[in-house]
Amino acid sequence: MKKTLLAASVSLAALTGTAAMAMDDVVIAFAGTEDLQNDAEYVFINAFAESMAEHGVGVTVHPSNTMGKESDRFDQTSQGLIAVNIGNGGSLMKASKWASTLFLPFLTSDEASFDVMVEESDALDRINEEASRLGIKVAGFAMRGGSLGLFNTEKPVTKMADLDDMRLRAQNGDQVTYMSAWGAKPTVVSWAETPNALQTGVAVGHFNPPSTVVAAGQVELLDYFTPLKAGPVPKVIMLSDDWYSFLTEEEQAWVDEAIAEGIAVNREWALEQEPYFEQVIQDGGIEITPLEEGERDKFVDASRSVWNQIVPQEDVDYISQFID
Repeated sequence: MKKTLLAASVSLAALTGTAAMAMDDVVIAFAGTEDLQNDAEYVFINAFAESMAEHGVGVTVHPSNTMGKESDRFDQTSQGLIAVNIGNGGSLMKASKWASTLFLPFLTSDEASFDVMVEESDALDRINEEASRLGIKVAGFAMRGGSLGLFNTEKPVTKMADLDDMRLRAQNGDQVTYMSAWGAKPTVVSWAETPNALQTGVAVGHFNPPSTVVAAGQVELLDYFTPLKAGPVPKVIMLSDDWYSFLTEEEQAWVDEAIAEGIAVNREWALEQEPYFEQVIQDGGIEITPLEEGERDKFVDASRSVWNQIVPQEDVDYISQFID
């Protein structure tokens, strides 16, 4: 009887010990919605969750800024309250000044060239050396889909001179720098306030791909889109450094595998959906106005002339080794 009870006690202890060691649900937060057709971030998150489920690990998703806006989610990730946050480039720059280098306009033209640049350089190592001081680990990027261009409510833009004194919404001071070089009149407006700025004339346009306008529900607010192929829109996959470091090696491998799977699915989706987003904006009344021959070169030259006002010249020289 004593041996039976002892065996039962050992078995129970083993079971409860295993349960106690089980990996908790992964808490993920992002600004978008749980929409596999229109939201690139959720495409990544859904694939990440499916991969983690193969190891019996759940994922708790907090969409639509329910865990706070960009700065709030960044702080909570830094503190370990959010395990995985899909943030924008601006929030990443709070953690790493060097990260601005990857977001220079006309540095790359599409997702594939961006991925090659990151893979062949030590960009992530440079970013994480700085970001780790704030408790952030950047694991990679989820692409919004499509390439950057100009939306506006005022007139067709087919050449750079059409932007003279045009009031464009800028995300930050970096965008002010290169939009000014184009001849525009930029003003910093938060993304949340952009619809109001467009409706009141505070700004008449902004710099984004069609996918962003569709996901944000801004199609009805805009009239013209000029494709610039100025680069993809990377959303940043941020991990809580504390959360990740406390995982076992096996659990870290699960997370790494899930991130790789999420990125792969996101890239396939981004490539397939680009024509869809262009069709959606046209169906919504936005006219696509291509640049005249030779005009893109003017945008490229003007943008590159101020790169070293955004990041140090040595960083420009370094990253330029990895672009076509």
